[in-house]
Amino acid sequence: MKKGFTIIFIVLVIVLGYIVVHAITAPVKLTAAQLGAELIHSHKSGIDCFACHTINGKGGNVGPNLSKEGALKHSIKWLEVQIATPSKHFKSGSMVKINGKTYMAIMPDHKMLSKKELFELASYLDSLK
Repeated sequence: MKKGFTIIFIVLVIVLGYIVVHAITAPVKLTAAQLGAELIHSHKSGIDCFACHTINGKGGNVGPNLSKEGALKHSIKWLEVQIATPSKHFKSGSMVKINGKTYMAIMPDHKMLSKKELFELASYLDSLK
């Protein structure tokens, strides 16, 4: 009887060890917002938001500060359009008032981004509150 319990105990230790090892080594799935954060900081060709925009104290001041973009309650779709084709929202060269500050609408199109990249960037911006 004692030998049977020993075998069961050993089998349980092996099974639990297998489960723990696989749980530790399983790939972590990132959210779209996390992938967007990685993308915006990647310096990928065509993505240089920081040249004009500030996010959490980093970047330029030609365009609006995006650190609290998510608090503005724009939809993900609106953000995707704004990134890909900003002239659909603001006529290029026009003056736009955002958060009490006036900017010239000069943001370039980013049509070269994939739908997935647009969604990830928009999700990241939406997460900034």
